[in-house]
Amino acid sequence: MRQPFEPLNDLERALVAALQSQIPVATFVQTLLSATVYVLTDRDSQAGGVWDHGATPMVLADAKKTPFLALFTAPERADAWSKRQTTFGFGRSTDLARLLKGMAPEQGIVINPGLPAGFEMQPATVAQLRAQVG
Repeated sequence: MRQPFEPLNDLERALVAALQSQIPVATFVQTLLSATVYVLTDRDSQAGGVWDHGATPMVLADAKKTPFLALFTAPERADAWSKRQTTFGFGRSTDLARLLKGMAPEQGIVINPGLPAGFEMQPATVAQLRAQVG
C-alpha cells in the first residue's frame, strides 16, 4: 500500500491542490514556471554547481514512445528512481523556465513519475510554455 503524499514545499502544495481541483491547473502551471525542480542526470554537476551540458537528464517514454523529461518537485521524490535507474545517479536543482529553453521540441514533461502526486504535460503544452518564457 502506498504512503499518503505529504507535500514538502509550496510547489507540492500547489500540485496537490490542482490534483484535488482546489485550484485551476493553470494556476499550478504558473507556480511551476517560477519553481525550482529536481532533475536526475547521468553526470554530476561541475564544480560550483554549474550545469554540465554533456549531462543527459532522465527521459521516460509513454506507451506511444513519446519522450517525457522526468522532473521532481523535491530531491527526495527522485530517490526511488535514482536507485532503479542507476545510470541517473546524480541530480540537480534548477528552475523550470531555464530547463524549458534547452528541451527538445518533441519532449513532454512528467512530474514525480510513479508517485501519487504527479503530473504530465504533452509536448505541445511544453512548447506553449517554452514560448511563454521566451
